[in-house]
Amino acid sequence: MILDYIEKLELPESDREAQYEACMALARLSEGMAWLASEVNRIQNGVRSRANKERSSDGKVPIASIAGGIMDEVPLGILSGAFNWYAISACNYARLVGWMIYRDSKKARRYVGHVMPRLLLYRNKVAAHLAITEPYQTDNEADLAASLLTNVIFLQGYLFAAAIEPMIVRSGENVKVSNKMAWSLTIAHSRLSKRWWPNGIEKSYPSIRLEAGKPTGFEVDWSYITEDVV
Repeated sequence: MILDYIEKLELPESDREAQYEACMALARLSEGMAWLASEVNRIQNGVRSRANKERSSDGKVPIASIAGGIMDEVPLGILSGAFNWYAISACNYARLVGWMIYRDSKKARRYVGHVMPRLLLYRNKVAAHLAITEPYQTDNEADLAASLLTNVIFLQGYLFAAAIEPMIVRSGENVKVSNKMAWSLTIAHSRLSKRWWPNGIEKSYPSIRLEAGKPTGFEVDWSYITEDVV
């Protein structure tokens, strides 16, 4: 089973059965990511269509829109959530691939940073937690302000997250973000598909596999229904 077609990372067939649940976790993640990419692409195509209709007097098509106009009917809150969900899922997918291949947590983390440095940064600064709520020593004021700009905007035909970069003036100097985080979900999905799913995503199955000869069992917990906890 090839897990990464670009890096040529392959899980031996002899290990596939032993890692069945990990393979199914990858399949479920990929199904969710493909659905998100499809929905964002559908909305993106609608914005492109409206942009093409709103040509200026010189015939130029709008190349950027932050709010209003061609973005009027766009569900911006849903899009913001979709970008967060995708970034977290993509990083989880990459980290699990790294772990399945190397069985080493540090190497798995390095694999994520190698495959998707931009998405990993976005995940760490925005999607998983807003940097302003738990700053690193290396974060400057612009980095912290950027973590709150969860706007999704239209640029050059694509919907982008983190493309608005704040600039703060302190003592006559401009403080800019230390790292760029702007990314397009549909472009990211296209690039990751070439790496992980050039022949289509793996299908997930609802079954849970028990290893023969081992006294493994499961419990099902629905106590959340009656517990007053979130």
